[in-house]
Amino acid sequence: MLRNCNGFSILEVIGALSIFLVVIMLMLPILIKTYEERSILDYKKEALVLLHNEKESYLYDHGYEAITKEIVNGRRTYLLTFDGEAPLIKLCVHWEVPWNKKGKVCGYAKK
Repeated sequence: MLRNCNGFSILEVIGALSIFLVVIMLMLPILIKTYEERSILDYKKEALVLLHNEKESYLYDHGYEAITKEIVNGRRTYLLTFDGEAPLIKLCVHWEVPWNKKGKVCGYAKK
């Protein structure tokens, strides 16, 4: 056999590297999906805050106009829509994440 075995053979290094690469390749789709879901939740959280703020403005600001408008917050764009008549109104916030998934949250306000 080998008399002077002071380190790893090239075969052991290639085997360890291949196992490491297989583990990384198995984890990559999970990490990408986790990132996408976290981004979707960030969009939804921000949309809920916008919906709450617009609902409060509609209820308590006397000169507030209930019109459809586009809200840009950083690189994110939201579309605020109003539906219904004066006593009861439905407010919806629509958004689209970068990988073409759309979201929507709605709420009602009664003046």
